[in-house]
Amino acid sequence: MQYFPPDSLMIDLPFILTQSKMLTRKMPYMLLEKKVAGEYIAAVRLMDFHERDGIISLDVQELANNRTYSLSWNMEYTGDWWLWTLTDLENLFETTKY
Repeated sequence: MQYFPPDSLMIDLPFILTQSKMLTRKMPYMLLEKKVAGEYIAAVRLMDFHERDGIISLDVQELANNRTYSLSWNMEYTGDWWLWTLTDLENLFETTKY
């Protein structure tokens, strides 16, 4: 994880599907969450990010209803299972071409 002040963060995780693994405050992203029964997809805006004790938290706001919440991840986790992913529009369109 590397900060690019004032508004960006590079986070090299396999489920961050953005250009150069960058996330920027106030930018829109697509969120996919794995749920017990299915999946949830929403357009979100990244409002803020912070790290504490190895846990990264991304505060997002859904564009459709302005609901806000945090997505968290333990940066020390080394497994292959994940609960959510974020992608930017460029990567979303690139992966849906094929």
